[in-house]
Amino acid sequence: MMLSKKSKAYIFSSDDDTNPVNKSADGATFSVQLDNPIALPREAFDCTLEIVNARAWNTVHNISAALQNNTFYFFYNANHYVVVLQDGLYSVSSLNSQISRELVNLSLPSDVVTITGNSSTQTIDLTFNYNGSYVDFTLPNNFRVVLGFNARRVPLIPSTIFGQTENGDNVAFFNNVENYFIKGDIVNDSIPSNNDSDSILAFVPITASTGNQIYVEFLNPIQLDASNLRGIGRNYFTFRLTDQAGRPAITGESWAFTVVIRYKMAQVRVIN
Repeated sequence: MMLSKKSKAYIFSSDDDTNPVNKSADGATFSVQLDNPIALPREAFDCTLEIVNARAWNTVHNISAALQNNTFYFFYNANHYVVVLQDGLYSVSSLNSQISRELVNLSLPSDVVTITGNSSTQTIDLTFNYNGSYVDFTLPNNFRVVLGFNARRVPLIPSTIFGQTENGDNVAFFNNVENYFIKGDIVNDSIPSNNDSDSILAFVPITASTGNQIYVEFLNPIQLDASNLRGIGRNYFTFRLTDQAGRPAITGESWAFTVVIRYKMAQVRVIN
């Protein structure tokens, strides 16, 4: 008896040009309806499925209305001010620039407060360039966690000197997304993440800088049991892109991946 190795490859994409089915409004979930069902022979064995590559965008927001962290409260020149930021994926420099623009829009100096990163401690410095100023992180929907501050006024007593700097209480948390998971119901098997599997098919690391596309080619892809595809053909599958906490990864862009299904067949050698 000889063994014959077989394989099938499929590209699944959320791109509208590829006609996904029941794509969610946020783009993180889509389904696929195949004209030709995936059906492995009943006699197949060692059936596996693996994701060999994936692409997605590093554009998931770290400040947004949905995250309830898009509001900036500060006190300057005996007045309280409120700034509501647009949803976005902010870096330290882009957040500082956005705050400066919002201050100017309020007819205030652009440098009432400046935000800079301290690379040695991975914390944030808030610098106050006018006396009697402070930021209030006790009010709702602020982004203190992103900056690494506790729920308090910064400084505790309004600034008294030009250029007064306050260092963050904790490490800054701009990278609220550590990795993506591709999840789906194409097979019954899945990859556990600690004590939770939740239909995980692949782990996608964040390998691109903010605002750029991630492309991962898996050198040693994890093989999942695909024996459920033997005999009975399946042509409808649903896939999800989530972050490490299981939240929908809302990138605002399409995402895609390549699946390879492998199996073996026994071949009887006929000797004349």
